[in-house]
Amino acid sequence: MNDDTFQVFDAHVHVGRWKTLDFAGRTSHLEDVADVLTGAGCTGALVMPTDEADNQGLLDAVKAWKKRPCFLFAAWINPEVTGLEGFLSDHLADIRALKFHPSFQRRPITDITYRPFLDLAGREGLPAVVHCGRWREIAGYELALEAAAAHPDVPFILSHMGGDSPGLVTGAATAIRDGRMDNVYLGTESIREYWLVRRALEIVGPEKLVFGSDHNLNHPASFLAVVDALDLSDTDRKLVVGGNARRILASHD
Repeated sequence: MNDDTFQVFDAHVHVGRWKTLDFAGRTSHLEDVADVLTGAGCTGALVMPTDEADNQGLLDAVKAWKKRPCFLFAAWINPEVTGLEGFLSDHLADIRALKFHPSFQRRPITDITYRPFLDLAGREGLPAVVHCGRWREIAGYELALEAAAAHPDVPFILSHMGGDSPGLVTGAATAIRDGRMDNVYLGTESIREYWLVRRALEIVGPEKLVFGSDHNLNHPASFLAVVDALDLSDTDRKLVVGGNARRILASHD
């Protein structure tokens, strides 16, 4: 991995088939994803499974991939999967982050069953990518911030900027700022309102935003367009579209 990997880095990309009926069986393979990312100008991506949680299959594909863009692997954490801890232990050198989706697993990130995995993230310097949404009792950003406070050694990326609605995004950004939560970042995936991203930038600064698209459900070009609509300085844009991801992921180099 080199500096080119993070020129435009998509830190939230799914590969595989979705089981949930909401996504109508949407399926992608690494080759398809590579074509889309390259077409959008991305030089690297953090890839993670879908709700099928096929960690081994995706990791095998990533390890076999020898072309551009550069793919880094994030393991999907479902505490109910038998042998997950063994998989993580056996493949630590190849895992760059852990993906938590409280809504799909129907348990908040503060649930005790997640603790061994967050402890592992702290020991190994692995970021935690945590889905946040409007199901506040299970996926509210407040729960993610509680977990982040309990695990200060773990970089937390709050997906959808804390919840994919103006009140949740600004609430998450304000809580991060007021709590001086140095280990928490906001992922831009699924946020289409450029003015909302700008408002979050005004609250927490460009050092706290991590570009992501949520492909294979969204197209990365759509969300790069949101970033570009902000008319950021070259320095700030580089942080948002790749520099911050490099800093967060470098802890496991």
